[in-house]
Amino acid sequence: MLSARRLLATLTALMLLMPLQTLAEAEWEQIREARERGDVGTYVRPVDGTPIKQFRGIVEVPHPLITVMAVISDVPNFQDWVFQCKGTEMREEEWGAEHARVMIRGIWPVSDRDVLVRSHYEQDPDTYAVTVHSTATDDVLEEQRGYVRIPALNNVFRFEPLNDGWTRITFQTMVNPGGAIPAWLSNFVSTRAPLQTLEGMSEQMEKEAYQLSSPDQLPVSLPGSPTLIFPENHRASTRL
Repeated sequence: MLSARRLLATLTALMLLMPLQTLAEAEWEQIREARERGDVGTYVRPVDGTPIKQFRGIVEVPHPLITVMAVISDVPNFQDWVFQCKGTEMREEEWGAEHARVMIRGIWPVSDRDVLVRSHYEQDPDTYAVTVHSTATDDVLEEQRGYVRIPALNNVFRFEPLNDGWTRITFQTMVNPGGAIPAWLSNFVSTRAPLQTLEGMSEQMEKEAYQLSSPDQLPVSLPGSPTLIFPENHRASTRL
């Protein structure tokens, strides 16, 4: 029989795993307005059942879809740009290619967190926009010493190729971090996470390692996900 604590975590996880559009949605509050193209705009809104507001960031980057996908596919490099990420772990033979463990560096006085995520992507056949959807799961690894397990996460990246060769990125997250979180820290996370993550991701796209000449060079394909189709001006990196 589930303990009260485990039951609460399970119910919260189920709530956060619902499609975003089915939730009773509050109005988004703009926190930061993009000053020019290439700048990040950020938004937050409250969500029942979690101390951290749902957050969203939007930016347009001067890079084709293939470069964006090269960055998001490089999971071991997340620690260089994802907000407070201290490392990742993948065990493809044991967990499957769709699972990863992400370790999050705690901000004093909060302990380090970790989360097991299961990811898949899908592509709009009309706009060629790619959505990468990651949710928390405890299916593949028990809780680890030194980390508080994040019980619920619903994370979405949407990459929309634009006609001029730029890509619009939308990053949206709902998370229940588990344990007690001070109010000031909850506010800090919800306002800084989308800004720092998208700014960091944009910086990664300048690196030579992500300048690809063909979709065949992409390093990852998730089980059950479609073969991606790239518009002609998004099939090769522009910095080659």
